[in-house]
Order: sequence, then structure tokens, then C-alpha cells
Amino acid sequence: MTDDDEERRGRPDGHRYDAPESDESRVSKEWVYAVLGILVLLLMVLIATGKVQIFPS
Repeated sequence: MTDDDEERRGRPDGHRYDAPESDESRVSKEWVYAVLGILVLLLMVLIATGKVQIFPS
């Protein structure tokens, strides 16, 4: 790469340009976040119903 390319990709705050992620990568992240969200909701329901105790007596 030439110096012109380096300057063109640089931003005033010093960070370089990040290329957009691929569709495959984006979709896989969406699935991971969905699964994590479902697990968190399930855990919250179990705690609210008393099946899982946070502070055992």
C-alpha cells in the first residue's frame, strides 16, 4: 500500500477504517445473541419461580 492509501483509510481520531463484516459472520452472531438471550430469560424465570436459589437458606 502506498502512503496515500494509508491516509485515506485513516480517520482524524487515529483509528483505521474497519471493513463491514460478512453476512455469514453477522448471521452467526445474531444466532449466538439469540441463544444467550433465551438462556438469560430462562434463568430469570427459574429464579423468579424459586427453582434456582440465589441465596440458599
